[in-house]
Amino acid sequence: MATLYELGVKHKTDKTYVSTTHNLSYLHIYERLFASLEQYEKIKILEIGVRGGNSVNMWLERFPNAEVIGIDLCECDFEVYDPERFTFYQANQTDLETLKSIAIKHKSYDIIIDDGSHIISDYIDSFYVLFPWLRRNGFYVIEDLNNNYAEWNVTRVTKENGDGSEFDNFQSFLSKYIHLGKVFDQKQAKLDVFSIHQYPGLMVIQKDLT
Repeated sequence: MATLYELGVKHKTDKTYVSTTHNLSYLHIYERLFASLEQYEKIKILEIGVRGGNSVNMWLERFPNAEVIGIDLCECDFEVYDPERFTFYQANQTDLETLKSIAIKHKSYDIIIDDGSHIISDYIDSFYVLFPWLRRNGFYVIEDLNNNYAEWNVTRVTKENGDGSEFDNFQSFLSKYIHLGKVFDQKQAKLDVFSIHQYPGLMVIQKDLT
């Protein structure tokens, strides 16, 4: 079977880009992380930001047992590798009620990827809406975190994200939750965050294994 990177090149997704700080793409990292999901008869992937369908088709070909749900501001006008296993919603991730209704409709997910606006407040709000619907041992991924920091570039996104301190505070909260759990914050006890993994340009949050 072809690797995610090979399929990413085939379908021309930008997830094949090699990090400027380390000689790896997102797909090299995902190949190792998501291999554990192949034991399941069926998996479900939700991705925010699927414009062009490149990553959608990569997921569908790499995981023939997967159902993929895509969300994007733009219409779904691309050819889908396997239409029967793909569901698309045209929506803004800032519309949290719509985001929640999509999550409820499909009930649970093995992988959730936020490749949407890259605005810190959207990252955080979307996480709190969607993470409760992640299955045990599932992976919640936030991509392109280099956009959080003013040192990276001077684009609109970076200006909105300021110096990245809002995201740093979010990461600090999750870390504290892992170590202290309900003792730390009863209100967020339903999160069941087990671990946080940092990689070049992205963060992966894993749910409790049991």
